[in-house]
Amino acid sequence: MNTHEWDSQTPVILVTNDDGIESPGLVAAVEAVRDLGHVVVAAPTEQQTARGRSLVGDASDHFHSIDLPSVLDGSHGPVHAWHLNASPALVVRHALAVFFTDRAPDLVVSGINYGENLGNNITISGTLGAAFQAASQGVPALAMSRQTDIDHHFSYGDLDWTDASRVTRRWAERLLRLTFRGAYHPPGGRIPLNGTTDHPAARVPFDVLKVDVPDPCPPGTEERITRLSQRHYFMSLVEAAEHSSPIGAAATRVDVDPEGLVPDDDIYAIAVDHVVSVTPLQLDNTAPLDPARSALLGE
Repeated sequence: MNTHEWDSQTPVILVTNDDGIESPGLVAAVEAVRDLGHVVVAAPTEQQTARGRSLVGDASDHFHSIDLPSVLDGSHGPVHAWHLNASPALVVRHALAVFFTDRAPDLVVSGINYGENLGNNITISGTLGAAFQAASQGVPALAMSRQTDIDHHFSYGDLDWTDASRVTRRWAERLLRLTFRGAYHPPGGRIPLNGTTDHPAARVPFDVLKVDVPDPCPPGTEERITRLSQRHYFMSLVEAAEHSSPIGAAATRVDVDPEGLVPDDDIYAIAVDHVVSVTPLQLDNTAPLDPARSALLGE
């Protein structure tokens, strides 16, 4: 793949996910953005849900080429893609290292995920892990998730991706409008592992845009800018728990108490008002320093 042959005034978009290369949600994301620029697809070989931002995988593996079916619009034909036996974040890091040696992607789209990613559960998410890895290396990132039943989180189901794809396209366009000013060539020809301040992504006051699409989401559904809820959304419960209870005995369920939610947070938007939640996120996890200093030092 020769990135230097791409038109410098056309965006380059890397599409990835955590559900694996065979996920219909991945194809839906590709269909959403494929005419916005040059599209490169790199995803895990297998299901990698709940891997967070871990960097784990088969150290001997390399990217393998595959053609993805075009399921939403057959007129475009198959999509050329690559897969790697690794976690989502490692897939992104390796893709940036081997595919983008002379030009950085202008946007990374992670998703569309089977299942909403909300509240303080997002650090578990491989979808967010891939997006944060891209952002940590200075590339604008969009993390897309579709509300689904828990049964679909680890096995694909026959879902309609039309609405989620439509929302993906709109926010990918908006991000590119904010950040793309022509091809970005990393200093020294390599995308640094710790980001770079002169990348166009520095123009926006966030690192990752997390978008969660409710089910259903007909055209005209409100799209609301939200904050990240401090509460959990999914809860794991072991019935009749004993020390000998296996990990597989834990059952995941949605645990939402509307009384404990803040009306402008992401869980409230999806679980209560059933609108699209758009949450700008930062890599900076630092707590407010003054109250932290007072608590730690007794000042």
